[in-house]
Amino acid sequence: MAERVVIQAAARTVLGKKVARLRREGRLPGNVYGKGIESQAVDIDAREFSRTVKGAGLRAMINLNVDGESGPRYVVLRRIERKGGTGEPIHVDFLQVDPNEPIQANVPLHFEGDAPAVKDLAGTLLTIVDLVAVRCKPLDIPEFFSVDLGALTNFDVSITVGDLTAPEGVEIVADPSVVVATVNAPRLRTAAEEEEEGVEAALAEGATESESEGSDDSAEASAE
Repeated sequence: MAERVVIQAAARTVLGKKVARLRREGRLPGNVYGKGIESQAVDIDAREFSRTVKGAGLRAMINLNVDGESGPRYVVLRRIERKGGTGEPIHVDFLQVDPNEPIQANVPLHFEGDAPAVKDLAGTLLTIVDLVAVRCKPLDIPEFFSVDLGALTNFDVSITVGDLTAPEGVEIVADPSVVVATVNAPRLRTAAEEEEEGVEAALAEGATESESEGSDDSAEASAE
């Protein structure tokens, strides 16, 4: 299940373009929102946030301690805005949840092992999806689902969402018929492609012979 971590936050009064100053000071602006609560602007230590995400993952349950509040807010990460789309975080959104009420979340798939249809039959592995939607209490969100590629023994076998095993208290809400991984057979060349390659080879050989004959004629002319 998802690990719970603690992050210290301050209620944020700096808004709009002025948040650039917070970032220069090493603070990461964010917002906390949720069902039935008023949105709260906060800022947190940028380095602490990066360490937390790296160590606990994006699906961690977080105890967000906001300065001046009597108790922690139970939140999960909802959105991280990054510089240039892939750079350092510049804004974060937290969703405040009731730890006793189920929510929907996406759980990543970890593909493990080797597919015999790839290793022994020279097929090509296709992984179709890498996230699966589940519904459960926030503290029960799995870190990932393991997918054993060893089940792909031939080209007629596929692994579907229905083949995944969820722990107790976790409901997979994705369509069970959706294919997660499969192996494509090697592509066979058609007779037309083989004939075309034969013609191209013959033409190339003929061109080489013509060049050779031309070189011989030139040599004879030089000798005369």
